[in-house]
Amino acid sequence: MPSGSERASLGSVYQHVVIVDDEVLCVRLFESIVTEIRGVVAHSFTSAGAALEWCHGKDVDCFVLDQRMPPPDGLEMVRILRAMESFALVPIVMVTGENERESRYRAFDAGANDYVQKPVDYRELVARLTTQLQLRRAQKQLGLRIDALEVSLFDSEERSREHAERLESLWRIANNPNLPHDELMGVMLENGAAAIRPGQPFRGLLGRIGGSEVVDLRSGARVPLEQTIVDSTLLGGGTRACDDLHGSDIAERTQAFGWRAAISTRLSAGGTTYALTFASTQPARKSFASQDHAYMEILAEFFAMRMQQQWQASRMREQLERDSLTGLWNRSRFRSLGRAVFHGPAAVAVIDVLRFHEINETRGHLTGDAVLVEVAAGLSAQATGDEIVARVGGDSFAVFFPDVPSHDWVMEHDTPEPSAGQQR
Repeated sequence: MPSGSERASLGSVYQHVVIVDDEVLCVRLFESIVTEIRGVVAHSFTSAGAALEWCHGKDVDCFVLDQRMPPPDGLEMVRILRAMESFALVPIVMVTGENERESRYRAFDAGANDYVQKPVDYRELVARLTTQLQLRRAQKQLGLRIDALEVSLFDSEERSREHAERLESLWRIANNPNLPHDELMGVMLENGAAAIRPGQPFRGLLGRIGGSEVVDLRSGARVPLEQTIVDSTLLGGGTRACDDLHGSDIAERTQAFGWRAAISTRLSAGGTTYALTFASTQPARKSFASQDHAYMEILAEFFAMRMQQQWQASRMREQLERDSLTGLWNRSRFRSLGRAVFHGPAAVAVIDVLRFHEINETRGHLTGDAVLVEVAAGLSAQATGDEIVARVGGDSFAVFFPDVPSHDWVMEHDTPEPSAGQQR
């Protein structure tokens, strides 16, 4: 890998992030986190003035600013950057130790795109910066496409204007910090359906490809793959568009749904293939062109990025909460779940595997692991209702029984003590 200065000279191959914080330790921390993102070069400063002086004439892809520092502070620096044409749309992430909503509102009002609370969570900062940098790359790609189309005829200019407007709209939605994941995905899909051909009703469909069918993520409806435009999209790759499906090679297969115009592309996230499709019951009023294909692919990138982040977050939660061998809840999750459902008298049973050490010593660890997996499966199969099963130690399992009638009831149903020479 080239050094920071060598990488900075490579131009657009790398993305450049400017970090400003008056505390040297924080600067070093942010710098180490930022440079963990592939293809990113960090430029660090301990004063806003020095950073602003350096930025003139530079191509910056994102700013990470401390809100509290000597004048000009983070808020004032945001206002200065937004007043500069070259940085008016560059993503800005504000970092602060304040934990007040008003502080966040001031940052967003000044023009910041995102907000991170100190002490900074490593994964959170990486995820937020990755999102902003991907959006910035898409914005640059849009700018390049618009520049290349400026010399085209009126129709091409109109298409470019519509393309710019819908990407700008998509940019605003994707940067809305108040939209939770599911709501954001729905809004992006509806906005895309309205923007794909303004003035003509289109329906947006995001489906998971599984075997020989497509499963609509919003409605759960299942459609045979061969009856959709998605089939040919998967076979041909890239984006497929039909101005009028009547008379096309897939007309007979798609007529059951009444679609006349459609455009579709595929994406992948979490090891699963999805299809993004916009379809209308009317023929397309204007032929689909390269801008429409580009818009579909950029929109698909946004969906893939969001879905991949959700998948990764789910996997991390699973790893933090589940025992990797048996798949049961671990000790920490067992405690938190028990507290959540604890509303009255309850009981906890702790189960140890008999002579497990002997099994490990004589049969080997693979056999020992197999025994633990079988025990876990047996306990899970016996659990009912709100009962919680977990592996809490090497060969120790626990079961939480909520709402037991009484202490006497527990003692009556308790397992007898093992006989002499047995091991619990």
